[in-house]
Amino acid sequence: MNLSEFLRDYPGIGATSIAIVSGALGWTIRNLVQFFIDKSKYNKELKTFFWKEKVNSAKKASEFYLEHMNYLNLLRHQFEIFEKGEIEHQELYDNIQKEVEFYSNKLKAFPHFEHHHINIFYDFDEKRAMEINKRTFDIQRELIDLQPKQGDSLEIIDSKVIEIRKRATELKDNYEEHFKIYKKYLKEVRKDLENYL
Repeated sequence: MNLSEFLRDYPGIGATSIAIVSGALGWTIRNLVQFFIDKSKYNKELKTFFWKEKVNSAKKASEFYLEHMNYLNLLRHQFEIFEKGEIEHQELYDNIQKEVEFYSNKLKAFPHFEHHHINIFYDFDEKRAMEINKRTFDIQRELIDLQPKQGDSLEIIDSKVIEIRKRATELKDNYEEHFKIYKKYLKEVRKDLENYL
């Protein structure tokens, strides 16, 4: 007995069988289509979430970098006027101390300390910045040792002032290079964000 004869002899069973097969086939197709729609929707939501996080971290990092760049510029300016002889080494120390205190408090209180999240999205080469930081720290230690002490002769004070001027120039150059590194980071972030807008 073939299928057409079976359906003719048993119409109720045949209709029920066709309905069950059609229903199962429809349910399977509908679930497959829904699966692909849900997967596409999930991927789109994930990309949107990723994009929002990237933009948010870029914003926070940009604000921090700009604030830090202002700090570096102020320090650089102090060393430039010291190099020109417009201020003496003690005034340089006092001015830098004021700026360091002001900016260190400002950067500590910076509302977006999550700016480090930018490193999730970008692979900045921090090696040179770390080298500059280490050298800057070493120079600052040397400058403390070079401060004239009571009882130093004029000859010793003059030689210390010459060394202070050399170290001040090195610090100014370090701050300038650090400034350029942060500027490069900002440029990279902005360029990348332009692709999203």
